[in-house]
Amino acid sequence: MRPRRHATWVLCWITALVIAAGVPLAAVAGNTGGLRGTFRISTTEVDSIDPAISLGQTVFSLTCVHLMTYPDKPRPAGLRLVPEVASSYPVVSQHGKTYTFAIRSGFTFSTGEKVTAESFAHAIDRVLSPTANSPSSGSMGDIVGAQAMLAGKATRPSGVQVHGNRLVVHLTHAARDFPARTSTSPFCAVPASLPISAEGFGAPFPGAGPYYVAEFASQQKLVLKRNPFYRGSRPHHVDEFDYAFYANDNAAVHAVENGTADYVDNDTPSTFVNISATYRSRLHVFPGSGIRTIVLNSSQPLFRANAVLRRAVSYAIDRTKLTKLRGPLEGRPSDQYLTPTLPGYREADIYPSHPNVAKARQLAGGATRSGQAILFVQDRPDQVAQAQVIQANLKPIGIAVKITALPGPAMFQKLFTPGTKFDMALVGFGPEYPDPYDVLNTLFDGRLIGTPYSFNLGHFASAAINARLDAASRLSSARRYQAYGALDVDLARNYAPLVTYANENVVSFVSKRVGCLVFTPSLDLAAACLK
Repeated sequence: MRPRRHATWVLCWITALVIAAGVPLAAVAGNTGGLRGTFRISTTEVDSIDPAISLGQTVFSLTCVHLMTYPDKPRPAGLRLVPEVASSYPVVSQHGKTYTFAIRSGFTFSTGEKVTAESFAHAIDRVLSPTANSPSSGSMGDIVGAQAMLAGKATRPSGVQVHGNRLVVHLTHAARDFPARTSTSPFCAVPASLPISAEGFGAPFPGAGPYYVAEFASQQKLVLKRNPFYRGSRPHHVDEFDYAFYANDNAAVHAVENGTADYVDNDTPSTFVNISATYRSRLHVFPGSGIRTIVLNSSQPLFRANAVLRRAVSYAIDRTKLTKLRGPLEGRPSDQYLTPTLPGYREADIYPSHPNVAKARQLAGGATRSGQAILFVQDRPDQVAQAQVIQANLKPIGIAVKITALPGPAMFQKLFTPGTKFDMALVGFGPEYPDPYDVLNTLFDGRLIGTPYSFNLGHFASAAINARLDAASRLSSARRYQAYGALDVDLARNYAPLVTYANENVVSFVSKRVGCLVFTPSLDLAAACLK
């Protein structure tokens, strides 16, 4: 893949490099503790350095600025949404569909170009352009005019307007999570003239954060260097970040073990199960925001309008055994939809970690209907073993489970196809940003079923819950989180639309020379320093 470059950008970069050469390292604002050395990262893949094209790359946490962000601080402070380039929280219209952000001055791209309201408008243009074919377009699909732009009928969504230093965004429906959404990489500010390409823009790639992409060759080399114009408050302790590419996860982990890398760019627990006890003190494991679940399909006769049976299943499931089958680092048993890393979470201890067969039988009596259930799982050994546990758990309460093992893509295609006949499915879920809206609304708002904004695979729909979701989303600060926390507990205890059996872990593995450790819950690279 050869990135396309525009001749004027080459000239800008030559100018920027000349300017940068005259800037003393110690003069950069926002740094605490001095700049020292090169932080080495081992990885197996970086698909793109362009935030309009790529998903979830750590590079964006170092190079991007956003309207809103989450601070480089441990929880709970690191979970509180705060303005970054926006001068304050946005002004929201009474109907909740229009957001107005005032852009503060002082942020500059590594080319020397200022960050303006147009920088964010163009970021939206690039994601929604049909030329880009961006995987992130769903995160902007409720912007007025987004669908017209995706269809090639416009060059900017009509709902995005720039008025001086103000960015105005109109949505098709009230979505109070929109400020939190702007903290994600698709909303990363980009220069107003940055080209749009399905291949993404190559290196050097301008960053307005503490670093920019100085060099990139796909699956070969990636180097981030200091943005000489950065004057923001984010920490940035090292001179540069160098990514080295390895053939597989084991090789990437071994690079940190033998000291040739400082961090593995992968926080999936299974990556680290074979680490020697010698290095375990440098393995940092924290609960993440992801959950492992058993979807209960409320659109099929077995669980439709049958909350009592859904609750019976929740009592019958062996959460401890299901969690252990995923691996020793994967997570801890859980029974709620929000996790301890998310604002609003409150421990409720609703269902047991081990089966309460007596309670499950009591609830299931007279509610098992056909007594037959089809369970979809991926055709992986761990999921098939989990399916067998579920099968054994539900037999005593009168449900005979038929296991259907499918390749992952085929299973999800079926789950997202309306009318597919299944009763249960083993599925993981994790929010894109740490806000309860992106869990409870995404999972349980029945009005969103079938849209890009829904992961409601169980087709759960309740007018009462929809009203409470709306009410919670309209609140702010502590009241908002309290409302979502109460709703989470009530959903799990009384409606049981799906069974949560585990809270997934996030794992960070670092070398002995890495200090200034902040976990959010994965390692905050901007905050890290070298000893």
